[in-house]
Amino acid sequence: MMTSILASIRKTALYAAFFGACLSIPAASSAQLPDIAVVGLVGSGVDSGDADNNPYLLQLGAAAELTFLGYVVGVRGTRSLGSSADCATSSCTVVKDLRTFGADLGFDWEFALLHVSPRLGVGRLTERDGDIAAIYLEPGAVADIEILLLTLGAELRYRVAIKEPDANGLLAYLRVGLRF
Repeated sequence: MMTSILASIRKTALYAAFFGACLSIPAASSAQLPDIAVVGLVGSGVDSGDADNNPYLLQLGAAAELTFLGYVVGVRGTRSLGSSADCATSSCTVVKDLRTFGADLGFDWEFALLHVSPRLGVGRLTERDGDIAAIYLEPGAVADIEILLLTLGAELRYRVAIKEPDANGLLAYLRVGLRF
């Protein structure tokens, strides 16, 4: 009885080691070819600025990226729909309907199906009614799984709006798209 349990544990450990080794082997065939990815973004976030509401309640967007020799260059745009404010006075700072457009720079490590990439986004952030307009920096990370042409993944970023602390926030996105 004990030997069959040990054999089962050993067999499971061997399968796990094999699976881990397969993920850690870089895909050599695509290492020299450029990749183009087009993804849709759906996300949410947490306001870390001075706003009385959460301007990052729901986020929608898209990104296009070119990866060559491990370097990533891309463009992205997002729209954030904010929550209602908790206060009803005229002194409330309510940030809603933020829009961003910018560039993404980073480096991509490819391990078989998995792509992991630190990123830095730089761009312009505006509020629809014009109260906020700022340059932003957005350090973060992206992890994607590539299956044939389909790419599925997630990103985590921290947005710093220069001279507009009402728009700072921690952001998380789900990514779905195509990689050629």
